[in-house]
Amino acid sequence: MLVSRTHSKLQALEQEIAQSNPKVQTQIFAIDFAQNKDSDYEALADLIKGLDISILINNVGQSHSIPVPFLQTDRTEMDSIITINCIGTLRITQLVAPSMVDRKRGLILTMASFGGVFPTPLLATYSGSKAFLQQWGSALGAELAPKGVTVEVVQSHLVASAMSKIRRSSALVPTPKAFVRATLAKIGLPGGSQGIAYTATPWWAHSLMQWFITTFAGTTSYFTIKTNKSMHEDIRRRALAKAARGTKKGQ
Repeated sequence: MLVSRTHSKLQALEQEIAQSNPKVQTQIFAIDFAQNKDSDYEALADLIKGLDISILINNVGQSHSIPVPFLQTDRTEMDSIITINCIGTLRITQLVAPSMVDRKRGLILTMASFGGVFPTPLLATYSGSKAFLQQWGSALGAELAPKGVTVEVVQSHLVASAMSKIRRSSALVPTPKAFVRATLAKIGLPGGSQGIAYTATPWWAHSLMQWFITTFAGTTSYFTIKTNKSMHEDIRRRALAKAARGTKKGQ
């Protein structure tokens, strides 16, 4: 079951899956999580009724278009980040998890972010939304473990993707496929998350980075937050300069 906002992209992914493995059956459902419409969730509930859903991947998410001070954050962007990252994840999980509990088996993977572990100035709303998912996911893991359902919060730094706006991969910035392979290989294995319950940091370089910051600086220390702030201020300056150059070329 493939659920996302853009119907055409869902169709393309459905075709890709069919070509790579004709035996796999798929269904698609387009939903704009920013709208938070009860009718959309009701339609999805009807669609999945009776399906034996074994794995739920909570991957829906939105960040800021560029780093921005909280007091300058556009209201629409702020509302969308909270609605998509938090409310959307909660509502989908409430739709799917009850049938897992009834069958006493299932796996729920929720994509988190280092932004939720290390407070991130200029991405304050996004950082807060991911911190919420981390705490919620760990709490949910403790609730559902006795019922046979495994919950895992998947922590990561940057991945080469449209959201990060990074095209070239590196040791610290894996491709999506490499990150997914690492995640699937480590499901249920503790490690990399520095003792955070029901959480894994599957990419080796991310895990090493998290260990270093946690051990020597502290996840919420003034030093870590100040360093994070300087980095994102620099990213904002470069993004604004690039936008200004583009405006001049268009004149």
